This record gives sequence, C-alpha cells and structure tokens, in this order.
Amino acid sequence: MHSLERKDLALNQAMIPLGSCTMKLNAAAEMIPITWPEFAELHPFCPPEQAEGYQQMISQLSDWLVKLTGYDAVCMQPNSGAQGEYAGLLAIRHYHESRNEGHRDICLIPASAHGTNPASAHMAGMQVVVGSVR
Repeated sequence: MHSLERKDLALNQAMIPLGSCTMKLNAAAEMIPITWPEFAELHPFCPPEQAEGYQQMISQLSDWLVKLTGYDAVCMQPNSGAQGEYAGLLAIRHYHESRNEGHRDICLIPASAHGTNPASAHMAGMQVVVGSVR
C-alpha cells in the first residue's frame, strides 16, 4: 500500500492546490479497507439481506451526524466535494429563508477558488462575490 501511495501526489507529500477536496482529506491508511474484497466487492444489486452490515453502518453514522449537527436529518448521497458543497449551500440558503432572512444570499468566493465553488453558489441561487486573496 505504501509503495502505491508514494507513486501518487498526495497531501502527505506536497500541497495539492486544486482538485477534489474529498480526496485531499483522506489519509493513505483510510484507503486500505477498499482493498478488502469483503468490503469493496459488494455487488450493487446484491440481495438486501447480504447488505445488512452496510445498512447498519450507514444508519448508525447518519444517527451520529444528526445528533452532532442538530439537523433533523442528513443525506449520505453527495459523492464528491462539489456535490457536498452544493448540498451545504442549499442547506445554508434554506436555513436563512426559514428565518425570514432570504436576503442573505451573498456567497464570498476567493479568486483563487476551484471552479466548482462559484458554480455551486450560483446553482444554489446565491449571488457570487469574488474577492482577491492577498
């Protein structure tokens, strides 16, 4: 695993200026379980009774996140940094609207930001204000 890790540009070796936030935050050790056949090779159409462990794990994680955040529910669906970013911006926008503060719709984005940042804010119905980083 460590031999493979050294062949890739990783956050533990260098700064990664752009790219998937989700990939930058995963330690090399977290990647080991995806090599385990019993963990990584579950067929997407397997019988539900063969996926009970996964369902329990996701359900428990969801419960923990609800308690931790104070939200009514969480969604485990965003599969990338950009999807999670968009989901988070929608949550922020709807939070402001629920408090009759829908006018709070400006999203400050640094000029050096990844291209998904202003795109996600725009798609979430926010006004994008780009600022320079000094």
